[in-house]
Amino acid sequence: MDHKKSITIDGITCFKPEVSENHTDYPSSGLDELYAVEKENFWFITRRERIISTFTRYVSKTSQIFEIGAGTGYVAQGLQKEGYKIAIGEIHLSGLRYAKKNGISECYQFDLFTPPFQNEFNAIGMFDVLEHFEKDVLALTQVSKMLKPEGILLVSVPAHQWLWGQDDILAAHKRRYNKASLIATINKSGLEVLEAKYFFITILPLLYLRKILNRNKENEKIRNNSFHIHPMLNKILLSIIRLENHISNWLPNIAGGSLLIVAQRKK
Repeated sequence: MDHKKSITIDGITCFKPEVSENHTDYPSSGLDELYAVEKENFWFITRRERIISTFTRYVSKTSQIFEIGAGTGYVAQGLQKEGYKIAIGEIHLSGLRYAKKNGISECYQFDLFTPPFQNEFNAIGMFDVLEHFEKDVLALTQVSKMLKPEGILLVSVPAHQWLWGQDDILAAHKRRYNKASLIATINKSGLEVLEAKYFFITILPLLYLRKILNRNKENEKIRNNSFHIHPMLNKILLSIIRLENHISNWLPNIAGGSLLIVAQRKK
């Protein structure tokens, strides 16, 4: 890593501060809402638990770990509590400031397409990030260069283009993936897929219903519905997805609201 090209802002090492809050692929809007709700929202809680359980199967506690597009640092905080030492990277300084509040000390502001890292990490995580990039193969190629040989990449994305709706447009997604399309994308970037599993399987009907109900709604109404769930419904969905995560090895791996892939850099 070349620190000569960086400056420090609020204790954060910054390589591209000029594009911090004005990046077309990944807008900073919504980070304030995320920080306010993600610790209570069933979707963020159970996604983090699923990611951590996958991490523990593939990544040792002594590994050098980096999360790209870490947002407010919520997933990284969970991995840190699990005993991992993790650094995070994010284009938006606003997200990294929240990550600092979440107890993540090693924070880097940078642009993935001009990364300051080469052959540096044993494992990298990208959780609901790839779908924001127009050039997803190029993004993964850059990530591959940041990994050490045989390093592990964990990627989660929204699944199935037939679930595409106003929520995706509001979130600035470029696409949703299925197993075949994401594996093909990863293979083009010099990585080899080790595991590909759908999750949020049990709420697929609700996700399709959301698509239908939000079809003609204004963006602000959609945003409010996405972040604010009735506490009782949130509690029920939390229990359902936790059960799903617990029995995931026995569930059919053909569809789900999200997709989690583990890949490895070739030697």
